[in-house]
Amino acid sequence: MLRNAGHSLVTTDEAISEALRQVHVNMPWKFLPDYLEMILELRINVELGLEAEQLDGVSRAEFRSVAEQLHQKGCRITLHGPFWDLCPGSSDSLIRQTSQFRFHQLFDLVEIFQPTQVVCHTGFDPRHHGSDCAFYLERSLAVWEPVVGRAEASRVPLLIENVWEYGPELHGELLAALNSPYFRFCLDVGHQHSFSKTPLLKWVEALGEFLAEIHVHDNCGACDEHLPVGQGTIDFKSLFMLLRAKAINPLITLEPHREEHLAESLAGLVRVMDIDGR
Repeated sequence: MLRNAGHSLVTTDEAISEALRQVHVNMPWKFLPDYLEMILELRINVELGLEAEQLDGVSRAEFRSVAEQLHQKGCRITLHGPFWDLCPGSSDSLIRQTSQFRFHQLFDLVEIFQPTQVVCHTGFDPRHHGSDCAFYLERSLAVWEPVVGRAEASRVPLLIENVWEYGPELHGELLAALNSPYFRFCLDVGHQHSFSKTPLLKWVEALGEFLAEIHVHDNCGACDEHLPVGQGTIDFKSLFMLLRAKAINPLITLEPHREEHLAESLAGLVRVMDIDGR
């Protein structure tokens, strides 16, 4: 099993080691100074979370230094874009402009980080936008289209993640409307379990052809707890069985919110999926 030794996770369990090699682990940039040494030591693949503060305030030299260190160690990278207060389908044109500006800032970093893919949120909240869904879709398409163009030009897929959406309909319409192999879906199973009114496997059935990444964390259905795999009530075994049956092989990103949860999530992941069979 993994154990902590001054921010250094070491293991003698081959299944755990194999799981760690295959997955990505989310790492908000603001916490990176505390964990970069461990990431480089263990060659952890990361999903770097960038907020507006970093897009505005971190120098290209600093971004490039981190990217070079990660690449030198063979760490694969994905990027997660800013999402707080962004709303690509807002009725306010200035908020739409700001949302698109942030997405373009994110893609400005693709050349530096050379990520496998980039993840963003739709910004849709049915509690606020539910009665305006068709107009939200129409307005957001104008925001996403040039950003998808950036994804196509760089050959780095842009993924849209579910958060508060009750079902997969909005994602399906967005993905179908722009119809690009570089515009894909990221399924966050914790968000689905907490906020969606549509069963997990129906999300996969509806959007499986677009599914390029899964954010993996657990909860008990009442709130987005970010528990280790197996400590909540998400049916991960059925999820991975369906993915294997459909020959869908998305990138898996763990999202622990506590340091010790990384080891526990890796152990849980080994229990619910055939790591060697991926």
